[in-house]
Amino acid sequence: MKKHIPNLLTLLNLCCGSLALVFALDGQWQLTLGLLLCAALLDFADGSLARLLDARSDMGKQLDSLADLISFGLVPAIFIYLILEQRLPASLLVGEEIWFPGWLVYAPLVVVPSLSALRLARFNLDNGSGDFFSGLPTPAHALFWTGIYSGYMKEGLLFGKELHFWCIFALMLIMAAHLVVPVPMYSLKFTDLRPRGNVVRYLLIILGIVLVILAGLPGLSLAILCYILLSLLNIFLQRKS
Repeated sequence: MKKHIPNLLTLLNLCCGSLALVFALDGQWQLTLGLLLCAALLDFADGSLARLLDARSDMGKQLDSLADLISFGLVPAIFIYLILEQRLPASLLVGEEIWFPGWLVYAPLVVVPSLSALRLARFNLDNGSGDFFSGLPTPAHALFWTGIYSGYMKEGLLFGKELHFWCIFALMLIMAAHLVVPVPMYSLKFTDLRPRGNVVRYLLIILGIVLVILAGLPGLSLAILCYILLSLLNIFLQRKS
């Protein structure tokens, strides 16, 4: 019986992601954010519980990636699409200045899910060393855009600054590329809860909580940037040593 518990959490992750898609397109952004955060917690819990219960299985691994593609591949793509759509130049919306490639608003719907699928497929084939992932994990990528989407939908700004179309578009390309670039990223998966061997994981979790308390949900974006910088710093220190 215990081997089915992690799979049940994975299916709940999938349900949260599917509902988040619908509510995002319906304009119910607060409910969307709540569902996406629930999906992230369930994704963290199912893997950790599978290891603690020694209930890991090949089916669970595949199911987890399928759920992640919906929750952390399609949902952030919708976030970016909705922001870009609202940031289109007003002149384009009335049919003027046709030189502007308005179709670019659809690019996230192609780029982000495709690279997320590649990232998840590669993860299924190679788990790496256990302490590191190859490329930015899809949940981390989704949480980064959750922070930006939250700030934009609440105030139309991010940390008091206006979001420009080309800045968001460029950021989309950079973050999506980071999904598949083979850069070693710290694994946040716990094999046990002891401090030894989990110092970086606990540090990142505490840092994320502090940033969210100080900046609200947009603090998630800052936390993910810190996560990336810490991983890059680790590479630099290893090469220097």
